[in-house]
Amino acid sequence: MGLFDVDENVHLENADLDCEPQNEFANKKEVKRIDKYLDPGEKVHFLARSAGEQFEIDGDDVDDVLAQRTAATDKRIVVKKKKNPFGYESQSIRYENISSVNLSTGLVKKKLRIETASKVYGIGVGKLSDDAAEAMCDFVRTKMSKAQGSDSESGANEDDPLDKLERLGDLKEDGAISEAEFEEKKAELLEQI
Repeated sequence: MGLFDVDENVHLENADLDCEPQNEFANKKEVKRIDKYLDPGEKVHFLARSAGEQFEIDGDDVDDVLAQRTAATDKRIVVKKKKNPFGYESQSIRYENISSVNLSTGLVKKKLRIETASKVYGIGVGKLSDDAAEAMCDFVRTKMSKAQGSDSESGANEDDPLDKLERLGDLKEDGAISEAEFEEKKAELLEQI
């Protein structure tokens, strides 16, 4: 540790960094900036930083994002977006909702392309080396495959209203459905209980 390293003085409320694999940005100082968007005990395996022009939804750049941090955890992908000098917004994409993930690299930009049933995200990982970006992509792909494998094994519970309610909450959290759609379907499911 160098003279100005204060990593040991940083306290994380939620994130757990005791996991493998990890990249060089998954350290206390960097993870602290995204910690409040994580669940208690959520393991951070990869962290990427990028300028905001590298965030897109369905092929369109999201203009009001100035910068972003992206964490690939044991549960999901969490993106913290700086919207203006004082505002932040987070996006969460659960592995079981991802249908494909790829890494696209150009001369200057590197993006994870994450496809879900409702959206395609382009998430900049430009501050990572090519090898680290590829490792992050492989990690997400592995987590996606495992999540989808466990979903097919638990297919007997697909008709359970509580399971449906949980999946409905995930869809709302991911932005796939609106608050009104969520409330309507939630009322229908609660009647089945």
